[in-house]
Amino acid sequence: MIISMTGFGKSEGVYESKHYTIEVRSVNSRFCEISFRYPKNLTPKDFDLKDIVRQKLTRGKIFVSVSLNNNGDNKLNLSVNKDVVKEYLNILKNIRKTIGSKEKIKVEHLLHFSEVLSAEQSEEISDEEYQFVCDLLKEALEDICMMKMKEGDFLKKDISERLDIIENEVEDIFETGKSKLPMVRNKVMERISQFLEDKSILDEKRLELETIILLEKLDITEECVRLKSHIKYFRDCASSNEYAGRRLNFLIQEFNREINTIASKAMDAEISQKASYLKEEIEKIREQIQNIE
Repeated sequence: MIISMTGFGKSEGVYESKHYTIEVRSVNSRFCEISFRYPKNLTPKDFDLKDIVRQKLTRGKIFVSVSLNNNGDNKLNLSVNKDVVKEYLNILKNIRKTIGSKEKIKVEHLLHFSEVLSAEQSEEISDEEYQFVCDLLKEALEDICMMKMKEGDFLKKDISERLDIIENEVEDIFETGKSKLPMVRNKVMERISQFLEDKSILDEKRLELETIILLEKLDITEECVRLKSHIKYFRDCASSNEYAGRRLNFLIQEFNREINTIASKAMDAEISQKASYLKEEIEKIREQIQNIE
């Protein structure tokens, strides 16, 4: 199954007089990294909330924002972050000194910094309200999953088209290799004849080694067959119900391995050129796979 790692989901709801908004964003990452931003009264629920996310998203750098807007029924306690105020005051003094300004530092200057004042709920969250938040989070996760699946469909289409190109090129390479076999065999026989012309320089071990090396380069059938097998398995993984990102990344490495072997064994410029073109297509697929969950 191909699902994109990038996406955005959102849900909103009102519990009594409290308006909750939850946003979930996801970008590429090798692992599952979850970052939460929420009201202070949800801090004890951090592990449980992340567990809900892990049940839906398996890879990516995931950012979850839970914002709360009270409509006046529940008052928020405002507090001054004294250490932060002192730090910003020192910064403003240094700036004034640096630019040579004589302007006085006023309270309104400090209030431009959002960290100076903090608002938090004094009461703990009830079980009913927490369940409401969990349901909203699940809605946002469903929303982002739909977006990731749609993006995954585009990725799958693009990858499938490139796989078709690779399959066709591999078949051409295979046929070209077969057609070149007689010519390459003749080259081998000519080389052997050169050794046999002068018995005084004949080294049987050297002759045997040269023959083996050249004969190994005659046939690329094995590499072509393996590459076709990898492509078939790649398609099967992409169409399965399991998340395919890691497995496809491994398979694309096998693609490269076989193409490199074909290029190194080929004694023909045409095959070498086709192999280079295949490596370009494989690299494009590899780039796409980096965005698959």
